[in-house]
Amino acid sequence: MSADADLAALYQRGLRDLGAGVRNDRRLVPADASITRTSRTCGSTVTLDVQWRGDAIGALGWRTRACTLGMASTAIVVRHATGETCAGVGEIAGLLRRLLAGEAVTFPEPWRDLAMFEAARAFPSRFGSILLPFEAVAGACAERGQPGTAL
Repeated sequence: MSADADLAALYQRGLRDLGAGVRNDRRLVPADASITRTSRTCGSTVTLDVQWRGDAIGALGWRTRACTLGMASTAIVVRHATGETCAGVGEIAGLLRRLLAGEAVTFPEPWRDLAMFEAARAFPSRFGSILLPFEAVAGACAERGQPGTAL
């Protein structure tokens, strides 16, 4: 595939539509944790506000100043991480890293939208932005002392 075709595949309509869902900030006040992560490669920034419900994520708020990839990834995380444990989100982050590294990966429901990032394999400089919301969740989990959340 040409570079233009690779970019067209990466920035597919579904990805752009997902990203639009977190274009407007929705902060949680009060939050049990607010974690900001910034991509060293591109400067994209994601802040996630977390409210805990027992050992699970009870609610997520966000502030995104990221490219379309970071926004789409954030949209997937805020849709599906509520109700998940830190270990559960960490497992999904591990699958995403494996996908970006070139492995064949099948995401469980409801995380199947992450498969669209397969098109990003040709663009390692974009991985940091894609992983930002997972790193923010991992940061909130680490702050809480939850095991199994390292990215």
